[in-house]
Amino acid sequence: MNSNEWSQVAERSGAARKILIDSEAILENDHFVYITGDHGAGWLDKDRIYPHTDRICELARLLAEELAGLETDVVCGPAMGGLVLSQWLAHHLKVLSVYAEHNPGLQSDRDGHSLRSDFVLRRNYDKLVCGKRVIVVDDILNTGHSIRETIHAVKDAGGIVVAAASICTRGNTNAGLIGVEHLLCLCEVLIPSWSAAQCQLCSDGVPINTAYAHGKEFVERSRG
Repeated sequence: MNSNEWSQVAERSGAARKILIDSEAILENDHFVYITGDHGAGWLDKDRIYPHTDRICELARLLAEELAGLETDVVCGPAMGGLVLSQWLAHHLKVLSVYAEHNPGLQSDRDGHSLRSDFVLRRNYDKLVCGKRVIVVDDILNTGHSIRETIHAVKDAGGIVVAAASICTRGNTNAGLIGVEHLLCLCEVLIPSWSAAQCQLCSDGVPINTAYAHGKEFVERSRG
């Protein structure tokens, strides 16, 4: 990558971060539970972006510029937030858009660690991705769990995953961990996480935020 290309990447990263800040999507200094069951002090709230269609459209356009060199037939994202981004990104790339959703017949994921079940392709979307080159996209990579599950779903349906992409990553995952060769993220906001058993916030009695992330599910499951 030459200096001009690096400059363009930096400009796109700065523009994406500014949209997150303007949307007040970066939440800090609280007690959050992620879909894996891990805990942390921060959260990236994509739901503060989506009401502003001009912002999500611009983020998808920036991401499309990053992915422009890849031959792609379909964009696939996990429901719910990744669904919206997959639509906008596919629009800019001029390809098909599909989404994966939680398997309604299961209560936990394939590894038994998640607060929700595996992602699968339904509604005949498995047929649309079979044999096709697919970019798997999620809005925010908090743990990488949702995008990894979506990648599994696409591969299980016979799709060829050429890359994974996101607006922003918390820095807790990488291409190898989610099972792809290429992972492209517009920007990074570092937020560490740890297991519930090692959570100092729990030890200090800091209440779990049940309004964001998966705190409500965690609390309800703990009570049960």
